Amino acid sequence: MQSIQASDRAVSSPVRMNDSIQARSNVNILIVDDFPDNIELLAFLLSQQGYTTTHAHSGSEALRSIEQRLPDLVLLDIRMPYMDGYEVCQRLKANPKTQEIPIIFLSASDETFEKVKAFDLGGADYITKPFQVEEAIARVENQLTIRRQKIQLEREIDERQHIEAMLFESRSLLASVLDSSVDGIAAFRSIRDEEDNIIDFQWIVTNPVMAKWVRSHTEALIHESLRNFAGSQPFEPLFEDFKRVVTHGQVLKKEFLYQSHSYSPIWFQIVGVQLRDGLAVTFRDITEHKEMELALQDANQSLIQLASLDSLTQVANRRRFDEYFEREWQFAFRHQKPLGLILCDIDYFKLYNDCYGHQAGDRCLEQVAAAMKATVKRSVDLVARYGGEEFAIILPDTEVSGAVKVAEEIRSAVRRLKLPHKDSLISSRITLSLGVNTVIPQALDEAYEAIAAADTALYQAKADGRDRVVYCPLYS
Repeated sequence: MQSIQASDRAVSSPVRMNDSIQARSNVNILIVDDFPDNIELLAFLLSQQGYTTTHAHSGSEALRSIEQRLPDLVLLDIRMPYMDGYEVCQRLKANPKTQEIPIIFLSASDETFEKVKAFDLGGADYITKPFQVEEAIARVENQLTIRRQKIQLEREIDERQHIEAMLFESRSLLASVLDSSVDGIAAFRSIRDEEDNIIDFQWIVTNPVMAKWVRSHTEALIHESLRNFAGSQPFEPLFEDFKRVVTHGQVLKKEFLYQSHSYSPIWFQIVGVQLRDGLAVTFRDITEHKEMELALQDANQSLIQLASLDSLTQVANRRRFDEYFEREWQFAFRHQKPLGLILCDIDYFKLYNDCYGHQAGDRCLEQVAAAMKATVKRSVDLVARYGGEEFAIILPDTEVSGAVKVAEEIRSAVRRLKLPHKDSLISSRITLSLGVNTVIPQALDEAYEAIAAADTALYQAKADGRDRVVYCPLYS
């Protein structure tokens, strides 16, 4: 039991309160001393600094007080009956709940072995009685500062560990998503020149599916140049699309045919979105779907062709002729272009059927139609079976002279077939009569008048002896 005596300087010097007093009021300091005057003096000095204090007159009382409320700091007298300060310190340091509470020993002894023992037991500081008030307050504040910094550091460590755990979990989840995805996934960072223009992209994330498509591994792709890496050359056509995603923030959605020497062609559906100064892209293999789609398109096209073809002669049918002539008439009217039309009949075809039979008649129609198709070479021209043994030829953007020339060439091509027709009244071979009309349309509703004019010309060719070409204008 020793009485604390503050120095004369400490007693005569008033304690100045500062701006942190309000914060200090939340700090609880436990004073443990068996001498009441010592507790009263320390409590007064600390309250002057704004601290809240509690007290205990023995070691056992101190332990009970600490169980009820953990203090932020303990000022512990060494010399006390029944249980000295060393034993109190040992018990506090042995308890995980209290072992971090800083303890400042108070003792009249200035012996080195006493101080060493105090520090060996876990004491944070040692104040020798009597003491200077300023020194004691400074030591108290120093331990509280250390304690606050330690708590803050522990919190920051816990927070950092929590963030690192969340980051690790997020990365593990991302890796699982990437590795389990059936789509190819990659992210790229822009590579810019001195003028801030994008000149390349760098792989920063990829998954095994994407790596396999470019004949590489995920680790090998990271940090590689998109344009310089040999395996990614097939993506060169997408470079400008990638630039637009980054430069303008446009979302990329398109279908892309991936060509590789190692694989069969693959159709991808690509989605790309901006990712800071780069982009993330997803490649979905839609080859099976695309092949089905293309097959369906081919089938539909075949159906359209079948619906537009005459099954016997394999030239356009009457339905196709009507559609095409109407469309070309409107075009010629809008642009004031000439439109040529030829109508033709096989001469005395009924007599041919009667003589040779209908099967021979069908073969004759097939051969005549083939000769017409071979003669009419432009892709815009249309040869159609108009009905029975009658055919029609539409010649867009064709003047009178051109239409008549084509008609004469068709007539000659059919004569060159040398198909026998012994019952013909004009020749021993199959011949054609052709009526021609060419017109620059003056009205949309006069299309069938043009057909009628060609039909009139055909009628005139027959009346004039057949096996000839006759021209009849729509507008006289």
